[in-house]
Amino acid sequence: MLELTLSALLNSISSDFCAIMEKEKDYLKAGLIAFSMANDTYGSENVRKIIGEAKHHELKVIAVSSVISKCPEQLNQNQ
Repeated sequence: MLELTLSALLNSISSDFCAIMEKEKDYLKAGLIAFSMANDTYGSENVRKIIGEAKHHELKVIAVSSVISKCPEQLNQNQ
């Protein structure tokens, strides 16, 4: 089994986030559902471990860059 990395996790979450935002147009709801989907896919212990070990700046930069590269139009919506 491949090791789950922060980058792979956030890439997966951002793909789901973008797909959900297409329908829901709600940042919080899309983020929570995408996070929940990652827990289903990778297991909650793995997800918690990866996020828990990440530095704040690293987490923020990778998460935002993942979303920007997949669905920049979703970040321009006024909510």
